Amino acid sequence: MKLAGVIYVHRISDDRFGGLAVKNFRMFRELCGEKTLKNVILMTNMWGRVTPQQGGDREEQLKADYFKAAIDKGAQMCRHNNTPKSARAILRTILKNKPSVLKIQRELIDEHMDIGQTGAGAELNREIREVVERYQNDIRDLEESMRRALEEKDEESREEMEMEKVRLQQEMEKVRKESEQMASQFDEARREMEERISARFEERLRRLQEGYEEEIRKYEEKVKELERDGHENASQIKTLKQTMTELRKKANEARKCTIM
Repeated sequence: MKLAGVIYVHRISDDRFGGLAVKNFRMFRELCGEKTLKNVILMTNMWGRVTPQQGGDREEQLKADYFKAAIDKGAQMCRHNNTPKSARAILRTILKNKPSVLKIQRELIDEHMDIGQTGAGAELNREIREVVERYQNDIRDLEESMRRALEEKDEESREEMEMEKVRLQQEMEKVRKESEQMASQFDEARREMEERISARFEERLRRLQEGYEEEIRKYEEKVKELERDGHENASQIKTLKQTMTELRKKANEARKCTIM
C-alpha cells in the first residue's frame, strides 16, 4: 500500500527537543526511509500553550537543527492550530504528494525481513542494548561498592546495595522480556496482515475467474446460435472462438496466481 503522506507530531510547547524526542524521531525516520521523507509532514501542535514569539523561536530551531536533515530531503513543516482550517491545509499538502511505500513496508513485505533485521528494528535493538549496558555498568559499580562495604564490615550499606542490585537486575530482565514480547507481537501482527492480504487477493482472483467464465459462457451461447444460422457466419464464429481461447488462457493464469 502506497501512502501519500505520513505525519510526525511534535508539541511546540516542549521547551527542548530532548533525548526521548531525538530517539523517537530517529525511529520515525527509520520507519519511513530516506526516499519517503518527501511525503512526510512535520506537524507542530499545542500552539495555544506558547506565545507567538516562543513558538516562532522554537519552530526556527527545529528547522535549523533537529528537523534540518529531513527537511533537506523533502519533508515539510506545518502548523496545526487546533482549527479545521489548519487541518484542511495539512491534508491539501498531503494530497499533492505522489504516493510511495515506506521503508518498513518494503523490508517486511518485499524483502521478507524479520522485524529485528529492519532499519527500525535495528535502531530499537541498539537502544535496548544501550539500556541493558547501563544496567550492567550500574550493577558492576554496586558490586564493587558492596565488596568495599564487606571489607569495611559495613553490613547496613552492603544490604542496601544488595537490594539495589536485585532491583536493577529485575529492571534489566523486564527490558529484555518486553523486547522479546514486542518482537513476538509484531511477528504475529505481520502474519495476520499477510493472511488478510492473501484472503483478499484470493477473493479478487475468484471474482476475476468467475468473470472470465461468465464471459466464456456468453461467447459459447453466441457461437451455438451462429452455428445454427449456417455457414455464412463462419468468420464471426472463428473470431468468437479465438476470443474464447484467450479468455480461457487468462482464467487458467488466474488459477495459478499465488502470494509468495
